[in-house]
Amino acid sequence: MRSAAAKRHRPPGRARTPRKEDSGLNREVRAQLLRLDRIDSVLRSRWVATGFKDRALERKLVALNTTAIDWLREVIALHGWPGRGLVGRAAADAASRLIQHADCSLAFQQRCLRLLKEAAARGDVPLRHVAYLTDVLRMRTGRKQLFGTKFRKEKGRLVPYPIERESEVDERRKQMELEPLRAYARRLQRTYLLSPTRQR
Repeated sequence: MRSAAAKRHRPPGRARTPRKEDSGLNREVRAQLLRLDRIDSVLRSRWVATGFKDRALERKLVALNTTAIDWLREVIALHGWPGRGLVGRAAADAASRLIQHADCSLAFQQRCLRLLKEAAARGDVPLRHVAYLTDVLRMRTGRKQLFGTKFRKEKGRLVPYPIERESEVDERRKQMELEPLRAYARRLQRTYLLSPTRQR
């Protein structure tokens, strides 16, 4: 019999396959999404801190992401998009981040965007999830983003990637229940960059 400790400490690269006939499936999928999200967040924060230069961390992120996306495909095949009704708010947010960061096929991300739009229409995910993935896909296909959700570091500051009709971006963001771009940019600066007084 496996000990409780062994169950709690499964290797990060191994995502448990969801089972269709499992009375605790919602809790299981929720727990796995939150677990993957925590690991990704730790690794990604460390990678950002190195200026995206640590190749070992990058390889760990790629390996984690590959395993997570394979698992997410199985979840979707069984249940559709894991929205609030299946996994709760926090894990639905984690699923959104997972597909945003995914280094997977364009076709799969496009499918996920369609599922997210359907889920948002019935209130199962917030509209902002649609906005985030829309910008990811537009940038992957060589177009400007619509909602200004994607930023890059430039001369020590985070600035948005090019935005389609930037003068209209706040109106589009409002429609997707996002804060104004300026407020979002300030929040990103506080979250990801040290202020001059704290830098060493």
